[in-house]
Amino acid sequence: MAESGVANSQGASSQGAVAEDAANEDETKEDPAALDDEPGNEEKSQQELAPEEQREVQDLRQRDMEVRAHEQAHVAAGGRYVTKAPSYDYETGPDGKRYAVGGEVSIDTSPVPDDPAATMEKAGVILRAALAPAEPSSQDQRVASQARSMEAQARGDLLQENQREMSDALDQARDRPGEAAEGSAAGVAATTDASGRLGQRFAGFFAAPVGAALNQFA
Repeated sequence: MAESGVANSQGASSQGAVAEDAANEDETKEDPAALDDEPGNEEKSQQELAPEEQREVQDLRQRDMEVRAHEQAHVAAGGRYVTKAPSYDYETGPDGKRYAVGGEVSIDTSPVPDDPAATMEKAGVILRAALAPAEPSSQDQRVASQARSMEAQARGDLLQENQREMSDALDQARDRPGEAAEGSAAGVAATTDASGRLGQRFAGFFAAPVGAALNQFA
């Protein structure tokens, strides 16, 4: 049985592949409809098969359903970040029919430039997509781990951004020593209010880690 998995690449296209690896030597990603016309690919009825061949066909049918369900789960959870529909690897059974035994789905895994909040959200989607199948593979788990790392990096970037904004607000308050008392008081009040809003923003982003909320979808 093939192991399903997520293969992540960071090339020029910044795309990863949610993939289910091929299991058998005669697997191929060619169009099964075209291959059915090849010599020697004639289909056989169930009655023409030996008992062991019937069992093999049953196993292939089960595998085909599992593979397709696995890849469709990736697609459904990946949403707009899925960049290519599933492609499948096929194996010909004793009945002459072709069954999916592996496949892959491409998904965009690049961070959102200059937007840590959006990157955190995207990392959550990638995490859900990687863990969406009923039985995530080791490959799926690796991409899930990479999504968590991307989320953590974006969280740190957002923290630094909030700290810079708070520091700038305090610097502006200190740069007003010559203002009238009432003006200075108003400036301090405005700075305090701005700091409070930043604190609320900070709390909203960091109260509950994204990864913990997404585990319910695994």
